[in-house]
Amino acid sequence: MSIVLKKRGRPSKADIALREQKHRVIKRSDGDVLNDLKERFQILSLLTQGAVHNNVRAVTVTGAPGVGKTYTVERILERAKQTMGIKYEIVRGTLSAVNLYKLGYQMRDPKSVIVLDDADSIFNDEDALNILKVLCDTSDVRKVSWMKESQALKEDDVPTQYEFNGAMIFISNLNFQQFVDEGKNKYAQHFGALMSRSLYLDLRLHDRNELGVWVEHVAENGKIFQREGLTADQGKEVLRFLRDYRNELRELSLRTLLKLSQLVKTHTQWKSMARVLLTKY
Repeated sequence: MSIVLKKRGRPSKADIALREQKHRVIKRSDGDVLNDLKERFQILSLLTQGAVHNNVRAVTVTGAPGVGKTYTVERILERAKQTMGIKYEIVRGTLSAVNLYKLGYQMRDPKSVIVLDDADSIFNDEDALNILKVLCDTSDVRKVSWMKESQALKEDDVPTQYEFNGAMIFISNLNFQQFVDEGKNKYAQHFGALMSRSLYLDLRLHDRNELGVWVEHVAENGKIFQREGLTADQGKEVLRFLRDYRNELRELSLRTLLKLSQLVKTHTQWKSMARVLLTKY
């Protein structure tokens, strides 16, 4: 049996046009970007309040690191804890399957909220991922099971099955939609499954322009420079530095603002220090 290789020629004009249309980015004004981001953060607040009142079962939030995702969620949950007596637990980083199962049991009652913050390593653990899918499921009854032998569950008197009636909020820096659309990453199907089982909110903070607009807004609206002890003029200089080096900075986030504020308070030649410490070149 012979295999015939089809000779690959130059793409047609139609193919080129289609490719260009697919990758064309419509540039939005800074005002449009800011209005869109403010709306999305408002939605994040409303979804968190929905989780507090047990009206929203599961939320997946994605966006760049250091832009206020966790701060927005935690501020609402802490207020609800003080005023309504709700329970919430924020887990940052790695979480094993058995500990996720135990956490679900501890937070199984209504008005209980689990927040997994930057816990993307869970996609490397099939058992943990399967438990997460159940905790985020849209069915009326969410029964979680652990049928493997586990000494840890016995010691803590955790049953092998329970009904979960709490809420889940999954916060990630990854762009789930992009992975799903491309379909090349081995985790794409897992991202799709989680998006299907929860309310998925993309904060659309994935490029430098959007990040820059949002960071400047939070800096001014949140009075970050005032809290850091900088003068109004020093704050303007920091924002100007961010604009000038937007594409050269290793990271563009609210953390960058705080680092720059530290440098401003450290030495008058803070710009030279910042170029060395915070830029890629």
